[in-house]
Amino acid sequence: MTTKVEIKMLNPGNKFVYGNKESIVLDNMEDGVLCMVMDESYKCDFDRDNHNNFAESTLRTKLNADYMKHWIEEEANFRDFVEMEVDLTTDDGLCDYDVCITYLAPRTCEQHRQYRKIIPSINGINDWEWTATACSTKSNGYSSVRAVNSDGSFGYGTANIVTIVRPTFKLKLDTEVEVESSQTVDSDADKTKTSLIDSMQNLVDQYGFPEVMETLAKVIAG
Repeated sequence: MTTKVEIKMLNPGNKFVYGNKESIVLDNMEDGVLCMVMDESYKCDFDRDNHNNFAESTLRTKLNADYMKHWIEEEANFRDFVEMEVDLTTDDGLCDYDVCITYLAPRTCEQHRQYRKIIPSINGINDWEWTATACSTKSNGYSSVRAVNSDGSFGYGTANIVTIVRPTFKLKLDTEVEVESSQTVDSDADKTKTSLIDSMQNLVDQYGFPEVMETLAKVIAG
């Protein structure tokens, strides 16, 4: 049995359905919730001309046109999406490709490292999926792109190969999604309580417990 909740109520690692696509929460941010589609059925080349800059790739075009159009036809609402800034620093640290502003993109290598513990692996033993991160730049003689293997390790492929893509996306905080009724979600009160506790801890770390308690007592006393 499922129920509808605003996505801001979910925690990293929580699974949900939006526009008939099963997805997972990666991170809660000020401007929206970063998520990733879990469906493995979509496959695409990174770039038909074998270029490895995601900002100029076939994959970016297809994700943000055909894929998005189909998703909207399946009851996603384009107004729910928030543009993302994707860091296209290459795996060897070059910044030629800068950043890309887009609605849909594979996760970067850095995002894979950051969220690996909660990202489900793909099912096929010999399957792999694209990241948005190039191994190095075209000016450095490379056309390869980092990929993620079924065991979560990094691999690579030349950009003109067709393989699995599980795009990341960001939704507005008040977007309604479907979750299993048994799945635990935080209430607004829980999130507020956690925020207050974190703020108090930061004050204690900065000023010391006695001074914070003395100031708090004065505030309460008026």
